[in-house]
Amino acid sequence: MEIRNFAIIAHIDHGKSTLADRIMEICGAVPKDHPQQLLDSLELEREHGITIKLKAIRLAYRKSTIDHSNSKNRGNEQLAIDNRQVQNYILNLIDTPGHVDFAYEVSRSLASVEGAVLVVDSTQGIQAQTLANFNLSLEAGVTIIPVINKIDSPAARIEETVNELSSLGFKESEILKVSAKTGEGVEPLIAEIIKRIPEPKRLTINNELSALIFDSSLDPYKGVVATIRMFGGEIKKGREVLLIATGARTQILELGYLTPTPKFVDKLSLGEVGFIVTNLKDLQAVKVGDTITLPQDPASSLPGYQEARPVVFLSFYPTDPHDLPKLKVGLEKLKLNDSSLSFSPESSTSLGQGFRLGFLGLLHAQITQERLEREYDLDIIVTSPSVNFEIDGRIINKPAEFDPTSKSVREPYALVSIFAPQKYFGTISNLVHEKRGEIKNIENLGTSQKIEAEIPLLDILIGFYDQLKTVTSGFASFDFGIGEYKDANLVKLDILVNHEPIEGLAQIVPKERAEEIGRKLVEKLKEAIPRQQIAIPIQAAIGGKIVARETVASFRKDVTQKLYGGDVTRKMKLLEKQKKGKKRMRRFGQVEIPQDAFLAVLKI
Repeated sequence: MEIRNFAIIAHIDHGKSTLADRIMEICGAVPKDHPQQLLDSLELEREHGITIKLKAIRLAYRKSTIDHSNSKNRGNEQLAIDNRQVQNYILNLIDTPGHVDFAYEVSRSLASVEGAVLVVDSTQGIQAQTLANFNLSLEAGVTIIPVINKIDSPAARIEETVNELSSLGFKESEILKVSAKTGEGVEPLIAEIIKRIPEPKRLTINNELSALIFDSSLDPYKGVVATIRMFGGEIKKGREVLLIATGARTQILELGYLTPTPKFVDKLSLGEVGFIVTNLKDLQAVKVGDTITLPQDPASSLPGYQEARPVVFLSFYPTDPHDLPKLKVGLEKLKLNDSSLSFSPESSTSLGQGFRLGFLGLLHAQITQERLEREYDLDIIVTSPSVNFEIDGRIINKPAEFDPTSKSVREPYALVSIFAPQKYFGTISNLVHEKRGEIKNIENLGTSQKIEAEIPLLDILIGFYDQLKTVTSGFASFDFGIGEYKDANLVKLDILVNHEPIEGLAQIVPKERAEEIGRKLVEKLKEAIPRQQIAIPIQAAIGGKIVARETVASFRKDVTQKLYGGDVTRKMKLLEKQKKGKKRMRRFGQVEIPQDAFLAVLKI
């Protein structure tokens, strides 16, 4: 059998998972009445309508050809049928996320394949993450097959999308047109994948075992399960293997591949993608990007991956201090599944013991929080997001470490690429200026524009995406990378509730916008903090100066009045509801602050 390894890459919501569905149907891996976006198996993926985790699926494809070489009479149909040849192929498909916060998953996928199917929505054209994934594919040196999707849509702009792809260097004859929804053009796409993408090549000289770990998860009974790509030799069930980076040794309990259901085999060979059950219970022993080899005949380490660089930092604290060990175990298991996640323990005088986490973006943080709460039954308080700042030559990312007397204060800037129709240039320019940014370059792509700008990273992370979508009626998209640090005029904004500073709500903000941010924040907190038995002042302060204030009025009626009368079950239901709400609160002095108050900063 011949093997073809490829990833499907695209901007968010351009149809990657739907295209994967059609390819699996044609290969006979799933029935036609299967659930849509089958590979988006996480509950959160279905709720948010996005792919969060890469999925590696092995498919068997049979290609029939007719050999006319022995036929003198080309019109002899029976002879042509007799000369029919069937070629079997193995297609290892990796479905990847499209959101910028999960681009690290894409880079890991591209290191494990020889080709990439670049999908572009014909109704939207090239978007920010389309270009970012295209550049990642060029860096990885894989064969790129451009595909225009949703050609069945009445809003399709096929001609314009072809021109946009041509501007990236593709020939018009190379561009395929499909409808992942109806299946039109998908079988010819499979034929082109087989034709254009090269077979896997051996990277070892003497056929030593060499396999790259590009994903992992934890089975509570069998240990760490690693997803691997074979680059040399073969790996067999029951054999002892060595993980080069960590030095761990383990026996292979089981191995196999997903079809998308697991299929167990006795060995995996060169070019194959599959999984191994390692029997390792130490989560630190298996790292994504590590090389698996034989201890008695070791191969050299494969290139692996660059470490993910977190750009936004938040602290997670359990509402119940007794849940701290549970939170630690949850984070360790998630890190095994998400190698871009980083965390370290920290303590707070008001919030107790918790962890400082680094993320690739706020959606990454939100998904991690939701997974911890659902999969590990945790209630978590999340502090205000922050980025790295350079204060007198040292890097900090906690407001508590900010010294207002510092001589040198620098903040990181983001190199932003915005894609939008040309008519929105004015509103985008105003937004960039409002975010303390500067436009550096403008490039026309048909009826769309690519706008390159430098904007402080802090302003990008909080609110920029939603505001960009608002001012462009949803048509714009953007991608960013981390630039250099520049001098900044920043201050620490403290939030006081009932005259007590709340550490988890403090922020580092631009001095010229501090009062505006303070006013908006106390207004949101007023909405988030419930009325209680006393009036609660909420204040924003810079140093010793109060810059904004709101007051939560006290109760004026008996709060149990509405519980009077009726069946006792009415009272018990309301008490149970109140109990669940109170469980998510932490008491600060005389004031109860709900978890929503800590997230209010994200809504300004």
